[in-house]
Amino acid sequence: MKRSAAAGSGARAGDGKSFEEMMQRLEELVEKLEGGNLTLEESIRSFEEGMTLVKSCSTVLQEADLRIQKLTEETDKAGSVAESGKAKRDADDVEGELPF
Repeated sequence: MKRSAAAGSGARAGDGKSFEEMMQRLEELVEKLEGGNLTLEESIRSFEEGMTLVKSCSTVLQEADLRIQKLTEETDKAGSVAESGKAKRDADDVEGELPF
């Protein structure tokens, strides 16, 4: 699950790190923990940092989800208004046509 540094700045957490930066740091922590070469204290600190990052990433994703929902709702409403206007224009056009 490697991400390139050029992935963009993305959404920022409260500490100013982008989502991509937080994910990269989380991946580094996982690799360190899986390596098994840390002391117990280092492992606990890495785990705590990782859990903080998971919480921050979850918050960023929830905010992104809300933004997408809002945009989708706005688009749906705009589409409904446009469709109802088109249906009215189509009905008006039919009324003016001759039946043959």
